[in-house]
Amino acid sequence: MVARSVAFALGFTVAIAARASTQEPNAQEMPNPQAMQMQAQRIMQERPREAEAAARAFLMLVAPSLVATLDSLKAGSISGENQPLIVVDGVLQPGLSGRWLDDQYWAEVGQLTVQFGMVQNLNRRDSIRAQLVAKMFGLEANARAQQRAYRSASESNRAAIRKQIEALITQHFDLEDQLRTLEVADIERRLADVRAETQRRRDKRAEFIKFAVDDIIRDAIRPR
Repeated sequence: MVARSVAFALGFTVAIAARASTQEPNAQEMPNPQAMQMQAQRIMQERPREAEAAARAFLMLVAPSLVATLDSLKAGSISGENQPLIVVDGVLQPGLSGRWLDDQYWAEVGQLTVQFGMVQNLNRRDSIRAQLVAKMFGLEANARAQQRAYRSASESNRAAIRKQIEALITQHFDLEDQLRTLEVADIERRLADVRAETQRRRDKRAEFIKFAVDDIIRDAIRPR
């Protein structure tokens, strides 16, 4: 259930930011959520080293407290194959393999790298939305970290982790609401512009018709 919540949050953030980008004239089309997930999966499979630097830089911007967690995942994935016991963030992780941690590390790198690129593209057109989206991605990174903690936590600790996830998603929802408010304002502005132009053309109906007819007649008698 938590996994679906985090995935849904990502999809919504990307979708609403993509809609915002299409409202700007001559704006380059933003990738859809499915395309971004495919990009993240490709990074996870190919594991380019430059993606690590991008992911770390983005994490420093949106959730600096999680940099140590990312480093811990990487350290665990490197050393886990030769260690019978794996420790992540100072907590013993029974049953986890170095391969599993490696997959988790690169999944996080892929997610962060793709999100970083999206925020950079959005910032060129709308810095206010870009800031909101970056904050939402930071909350999602924290939710994923809590999700990993929940997976290996004891039953006595899971209730507290659930409350932390709930607090993160609540903040995320509030940011979603701010994005929706901006979207509504944009729609209302465009609607007002269309109504004003429609009324202007109605007011000058005779003038527009005369101009069009004159243009047709001039073209008809123009020497060939």
